[in-house]
Amino acid sequence: MPTLNLNFSQEINVSAQIGDNVYYILPNANGEYDWADISNIINIGYPISNITTSDPWVISIDFPQNATLNAPPPNAFIMFGKDNTINVSSLSGYFAEVEFKNNSNKKIELFSVGSDISESSK
Repeated sequence: MPTLNLNFSQEINVSAQIGDNVYYILPNANGEYDWADISNIINIGYPISNITTSDPWVISIDFPQNATLNAPPPNAFIMFGKDNTINVSSLSGYFAEVEFKNNSNKKIELFSVGSDISESSK
């Protein structure tokens, strides 16, 4: 099976996992990424098969021989999404702890954080 390797000069987000879907978006004529139009976001077509978590950082994607693969060009912004058939449930238990880390050396703004609670032990 052939493999597409996406090489990165920085650490890959720790939330990326084997099985996640990989997407990319190309910059417009001004060099900006237009997130408003979802048709600009392209699914590579196959999930992550391996992640190298040390320098050089690599996301590997296995795909079938003779398959159509939407490989991103060098100037593409790469992102990933969880498989929504697997990651559909909420946290369970009596306690949850969340830690947010900014791995970037640039200013980052957190837009929103949400949670839900449902009584389960009556």
